[in-house]
Amino acid sequence: MGYDVLPREYRMKRNRMLAFLWAIAAGTLTVLAPLMTDDDLSASVAYPLAIVWVAFMGWLFYATLRCSTSADIKAIHVRGMLRRRRLAWEDIQDIRAEANPAAGMQSGVADVLVHAYGRDGSKVLLPFVDDLHVDVERELGVLLTAWEELRGEDWEPDLGAAVIIHRRAVRQAAVRSGLGCLMLAIIPLTALALLPLFVDLPGWLDSLLNPFVVIGVGSVLVFVLPAVASYRGQSRPLP
Repeated sequence: MGYDVLPREYRMKRNRMLAFLWAIAAGTLTVLAPLMTDDDLSASVAYPLAIVWVAFMGWLFYATLRCSTSADIKAIHVRGMLRRRRLAWEDIQDIRAEANPAAGMQSGVADVLVHAYGRDGSKVLLPFVDDLHVDVERELGVLLTAWEELRGEDWEPDLGAAVIIHRRAVRQAAVRSGLGCLMLAIIPLTALALLPLFVDLPGWLDSLLNPFVVIGVGSVLVFVLPAVASYRGQSRPLP
């Protein structure tokens, strides 16, 4: 299974398209309803705002539908909302399935995304090559096999790109580590901040557990310390 299964194209599924359309329509109505019924807002302001909003939502839907990923024997072609990218097989440094950091904070989004890495170390999202639209393991296998066969026998990894890719991965892992610890610490920090309201504490401890100190300084420390530890632990030179 390799380039013999090319060309290949990935677009938004019909059911996802309809769900996206309903979300845009609901969001548009939510904005337009108060805009059109606000007596304090003049028509000369309300109508232009409504037109701009509807135009933007229409463009967003249209641009999203046009997004796609396709692969042929020469390259992977990525069509985003604002630009197109062509990644020749010989220029690609890697193709990876990676966890979507937004999945833990939003419902209805992909848990796994696929990215290709260019010769300059750039990270390019492959639209709709995700676990909502395809069997990621299978499609990633197709793309990797095609890449290995079509990149040329004399292909060698670019060391400069490898360094950039590694450093970006380390930074992103550090941020995820910090955010994960921060999310786990929200409830304990809130409990500490509220403790002086229910318990008589010594003066120095009462000042230390000031809500601004606990939430402000505590949140920063809970994020920064794990992030720095993660970064230092992973930022070793490449072999």
